[in-house]
Parts: sequence; C-alpha cells; structure tokens
Amino acid sequence: MKATTMNISLPAELARYVREKVEGGQYSSASEVVREALRRLSSDELREQSFRTLSGTRCDPERAAAAVDDLLALQKRHDLGGAATVEDLIREGRDE
Repeated sequence: MKATTMNISLPAELARYVREKVEGGQYSSASEVVREALRRLSSDELREQSFRTLSGTRCDPERAAAAVDDLLALQKRHDLGGAATVEDLIREGRDE
C-alpha cells in the first residue's frame, strides 16, 4: 500500500503517549503508533457495525461474535481498510 504523508496535531498528552510508545521500543516510529491506532479504530467500528447489523436477527450471540471475528480477519487479510462495509465483507467471504 502506498503511504501518504499527513501532518497532524495532537494534544500534549497524546503526543507524550506516542513518544513513550516509541521510546519504550513497542513501535519504531510515531507513524507506526498512529497506523496501529487507526487499524484498531477501524476494527472497533466494523465490530460495532456488525453487531448492529446482527442485533435484529435471532442469531446466537456466540455465533455472532465468531462471525464478527471472521469478518475482521477477512478485512485484515484483504487489506480492505475502513472503507469496507459489513455487507462488502460478507460478499467477499462468500466468494472464498
């Protein structure tokens, strides 16, 4: 994936948190910290959207959670990013 450079402003507390993560060796750069945070945000949003989609069904909660995990794995495997909807992922999963 081609990287695009962006300049962002962070409150002092978040900037300190990013620096601590890099200085602590968990990440090699501030960009890596931000990328991981955005990946997690995207996964969280997809999980919420999936549960909302499944909430109107009579689906077993354990099976619903497993389905959401499968969708997240599919998203990661195909690098669909935050632009993918639950419906996109379901269609993609059916094609595999």
